[in-house]
Amino acid sequence: MIELTIQIPNETIKVKVQQGENLLHAIRTAGVNIDAPCNGNGTCGKCRVKLMDGSVKHKNNFKNKESGTVLACSCTVVEPATICVPKESLLDVNNIRVQKNTDDYEERFYRLREKFASRYNVESHVQKIELHLEEPTLDDNISDVTRIKKHLRLELGCSRVEINTHLLQRIPVLLRESNFKVAVVYTWLDEDKIRVIDIKPQGQATGYGVAVDVGTTSVAACLVDLDTNQILGEAACANAQSKYGADVINRIIYAIKGDGLKELKEAVVKESINPLIMELCKANGIKSDEIIIFTASANTTMTQLLLGVYPDFLRKEPYIPALTDTRDLDISAADIGLCINNNALIHLSPAVASYVGGDISAGVLPAMIQESDKLSILIDLGTNGEIVLGNSDFLMTCACSAGPAFEGGEISCGMRAAPGAIEAVTIGEDYQARLNIIGAEKPYGICGSGIIDLISELKRVGLIDARGKFKKDIATKYVKFDQYGIGQYIVAEKEQYGLDEDIYITEVDIDNFIRAKAAVYSATYVLLSSVGMDFEDLDEVKVAGGIGNHINIKNAINIGLFPDINPEKYTFIGNSSLIGSYLSLTNKKAQDYIDETAEQMTYIELSVYPGYMDEFISASFIPHTNLQRFPNHNKMDGVAKDVKSAV
Repeated sequence: MIELTIQIPNETIKVKVQQGENLLHAIRTAGVNIDAPCNGNGTCGKCRVKLMDGSVKHKNNFKNKESGTVLACSCTVVEPATICVPKESLLDVNNIRVQKNTDDYEERFYRLREKFASRYNVESHVQKIELHLEEPTLDDNISDVTRIKKHLRLELGCSRVEINTHLLQRIPVLLRESNFKVAVVYTWLDEDKIRVIDIKPQGQATGYGVAVDVGTTSVAACLVDLDTNQILGEAACANAQSKYGADVINRIIYAIKGDGLKELKEAVVKESINPLIMELCKANGIKSDEIIIFTASANTTMTQLLLGVYPDFLRKEPYIPALTDTRDLDISAADIGLCINNNALIHLSPAVASYVGGDISAGVLPAMIQESDKLSILIDLGTNGEIVLGNSDFLMTCACSAGPAFEGGEISCGMRAAPGAIEAVTIGEDYQARLNIIGAEKPYGICGSGIIDLISELKRVGLIDARGKFKKDIATKYVKFDQYGIGQYIVAEKEQYGLDEDIYITEVDIDNFIRAKAAVYSATYVLLSSVGMDFEDLDEVKVAGGIGNHINIKNAINIGLFPDINPEKYTFIGNSSLIGSYLSLTNKKAQDYIDETAEQMTYIELSVYPGYMDEFISASFIPHTNLQRFPNHNKMDGVAKDVKSAV
């Protein structure tokens, strides 16, 4: 065994590893959340570490401390060494943002809840009834549980009452401490059977629920008071699974090796979902055991990983998920490992296919596509780009592999939309970037909406061509080229903002983003053309996802992410997956609606759809090779010349 010393900010960790062990794996084994979006394939360049002492074997060559920075995934441990993992190479999974929702954001949830209720009524998942039980005597000596069931049958008219062991363990003491005056929280299993979820002293709140959106890159949750259906707060953090790969394919590959599936499940539950729940409970002064409903929406892969279900067949033709319909799935909090009431109701939104999951089934509800004759399209921008087309007559859907670029992944200085993220950019005549920064005075990175602005501005001022390559005939200190001729643009100079390093974007970053936007645009085009329609036939374009609320529509059109149609047709609906989870938590009718929506959608598999790859390649330029589709794109003459030379 070889001792490896790992230095991270404010901590030094020593671990024993086998000779020849991969350095990235050794660092992960030590509990360090090192960023590796490509899951060790050597393509993302994020797992950079510095050799402080000793040496490692880098592929076929040895590297010592004089070699400086190396990629951990490309190295193996050969002797005792000291490795420094800098802050920029760490995945910030512990950065939980908690806020009490107010104003427009919270109001949107409530408006949709009331709008849905006006059409489909309200049916709560749980009800509460207060019971004043007779105290037992020698003449009335039936058991505690029998006494409770007797009263429930009389009061509710049911013939069967289900009480599990978790509740049974609390009943004897609880009844006597409350003088046999209790409130019973229950749910109807069928027209003749109820299940008791919780028993508590009279006068206490019914309980609380948590609605969750489990995204590939981020996890968001909101805490709900079941008596009022009010949102008490929202929290979000990175999905801790990201350290095993930025996209679902890399995570599937990791899951099928060794204990990978267990590690992925524990990462999202123990390092993301449970910490969010605990922080929300702490902020609102409640105990996690008071949470009696949990709803979650996620893509198909995230759902299977959350349940610990083998996922490999999702990525292999014919792309078959283990399950889509979740209505009759018997799930307990213990099955998932949630830190909530063991008797809580658990519901996961159903999937449609291998790459259209519960996040889209839930997201269609707040988009209200089926409630109108207007032709609408829902574009959910995330690591997996999912699209739904339809109206009151039909629903069609497809998915594309956009990658994590929209959430700052696989971008050199990319980050999620969090304090310190650059969310908007303009470039002046001097080629210097003017920045809007989220909640901070100095930037730490650039998020998806900022990248859209930045690429649009770089193209507008002529610093890049249609392929995203920097032009070498323009002299400016903000564009630099390395020894291989690869260009980069300095977004924020370290001297100006007091940073350790410049914040920049490279041609490789731009290429990653171009492929992401091309995947979304081409998928949208193919979905419409499959039913004989075009962009001009659309009445509404609804944009969802965490990035959605901050996108500059004109800039998104300029780079070819969205079709060049009237910007007034675009609306932002925020995190539609989380809103759908919230609605299904507060109204059983909404849950039924989501289940039925998943059944009604027609799925198109783009990987085998004729012409999709041609469309994707054509869209892999700024804005597109066919400029007739973008008549309002700025500097059309210059773009046409660039595209012609690129092709």
